[in-house]
Amino acid sequence: MSIIVIFGLLMVVGLIIVSVIHDKQKKEQLRRLQQRRLRVQIDEFNEVLSCIEQTVGDKNLAKKINDLIFGLLHAMRNLENKPAPYIDNALQKVMAHNQELENPQLQFRIRYERESDAQINKTQQQLVETISLLSNLTSQGRLTETEFESFQQQLRWAHLMVGVTSYVAQGNKSLAISDRVTAQAFYQRALHQLMESPHPNPKRLALVREINEMLEGNRVRLSEHLISADSGFIAEEEDIKI
Repeated sequence: MSIIVIFGLLMVVGLIIVSVIHDKQKKEQLRRLQQRRLRVQIDEFNEVLSCIEQTVGDKNLAKKINDLIFGLLHAMRNLENKPAPYIDNALQKVMAHNQELENPQLQFRIRYERESDAQINKTQQQLVETISLLSNLTSQGRLTETEFESFQQQLRWAHLMVGVTSYVAQGNKSLAISDRVTAQAFYQRALHQLMESPHPNPKRLALVREINEMLEGNRVRLSEHLISADSGFIAEEEDIKI
């Protein structure tokens, strides 16, 4: 009888141990899943930050995205139950970039032009998603309506200019090899985007006029002041890899 009792107790203890191990494994799997999701978000926000610094150049907007990356990294660090120097290093890089963004002499080198339709679409999609992200932050009270409207106008202008400058550049390449038909098609695509846009930036109408001149053969390139931006101190871009 005692053997049966002992055997039963051992089975109960064994089941408890298995249950504890199983719960621990489930918690570890959940922790890793949460970290993977955070890592994906961090990578996406790094791409968004790089996109903004290349096409918008607003330090306050860049700082908002950089702060979001910091928050995600901090959440990821809190999920760790052991030293995680790779996350700590990433946090240090984000804080260092935050200091760069507070430098009053900082100006980003704006580059709208993209080499292919795939790159154009990707950049424009990132800009659209940034507007959606900022809209959510505004709904949460983390961004004022005035800030949101300012950022939104800048993002929409960047979205427009990415398409316009890229299509004009492709048209210029076609013209350089005497393919005027293809060049005209690219110029028409750029003109169509400008005509369809309701953006209030006065440069839009100036660009419409100049592209019409290109279509008529009276102009070979767009005025630099309409498509270029600032020069000056350039921060070194470095994604936060984890």
